[in-house]
Amino acid sequence: MAQVEARIVLTGGPCAGKTTALAKIEQYFTDLGYKVLIVGESATELIKSGIIPDKKNLQMYDFQNIILNYQLRKEETYEEAVRYMSEDTRCIILYDRGCMDNKAYISSDEFVKLLNDNRLSQLNLIDRYDMVIHLVSAAIGAEEFYTLSNNEARSESVEEAALLDRKTLASWNGHTNLKVIGNESTFENKLAKVLMEIQNQLGNTYMEQRKYLIDGDYLSKSFLDNCLKIDIEQIYLGSDSYEKRLRKRSLDGDISYYYTVQKQNLKGSRTILKDKKISEKEYYDLLSEYEDYRVINKTRYTFIDNNSTYKIDIMEDGVVILESDSDIIPPYIKVIQDITEDSAYYNINLAKNKNTKVKQL
Repeated sequence: MAQVEARIVLTGGPCAGKTTALAKIEQYFTDLGYKVLIVGESATELIKSGIIPDKKNLQMYDFQNIILNYQLRKEETYEEAVRYMSEDTRCIILYDRGCMDNKAYISSDEFVKLLNDNRLSQLNLIDRYDMVIHLVSAAIGAEEFYTLSNNEARSESVEEAALLDRKTLASWNGHTNLKVIGNESTFENKLAKVLMEIQNQLGNTYMEQRKYLIDGDYLSKSFLDNCLKIDIEQIYLGSDSYEKRLRKRSLDGDISYYYTVQKQNLKGSRTILKDKKISEKEYYDLLSEYEDYRVINKTRYTFIDNNSTYKIDIMEDGVVILESDSDIIPPYIKVIQDITEDSAYYNINLAKNKNTKVKQL
């Protein structure tokens, strides 16, 4: 069985450069010795084969249901193929759009129905991929280059494409490793940023996001109600030079579990040695190996503003921290202090010592 080094979704609005980026990624990382597998865009495949949504024959909800199930079956097929490959093969699986893209094409109520009809959870659909790279449509910031000539399955105007781009990005709100690449520079630089983000993922080195201590009383209830809310329990194991962390994420009653081994570096960067999704049993088995550990519970509110991702963590002791991939602070956030390089605010140092076992659900 081959080793899957990363499962990466490439998404974005119409005319974002996905097709060119996929070819560039495949060539670049194949040359580096990786086996690159590309899961094609399901909607385009179906539309080109004649399965097209319209009011008479196929409603949009039913079309999205077909796409979702088709996507899931394809992903299972690629995972099965990996199991037949040599164990020394290093694979990257690239997804030309992922399961959460469906959310951009139907209402929120319809998406909930879609999940319920298929016995799926939003949390598990978000977390099935290691990284999501959103390429911003040329309809936002590079309108002169917007064209539909390279995709016969598309028909959106510039205005429609811009709206669809924003809806698509919002669909992935809550993913822990969402990268947004805009049109601030040339298209060549846009592609270079894609390769750099994937290199960082494969090299297991990340630049820590900017962190700010913020005024929680300044946050309005209406704002928080429009964010994606995720409850998080983080448990830090042992006390050696590496952080060993268990994480439990809960969303709408659904729970996912992770195990991470990382090392904090200077100036807010960190090196990830291991980061994988685990089962509930593995979570509590790992926890049972330690008599003492540190625990932090927090509620995370995630949102996207002007193509930048933000996370607001409200700790159980009332500390409120903003993390962002941008140094631009929205006007509805009141910053008290920049704490990016302040180790006192690292989660591991905010966690409380425990010497009793965490209760298993």
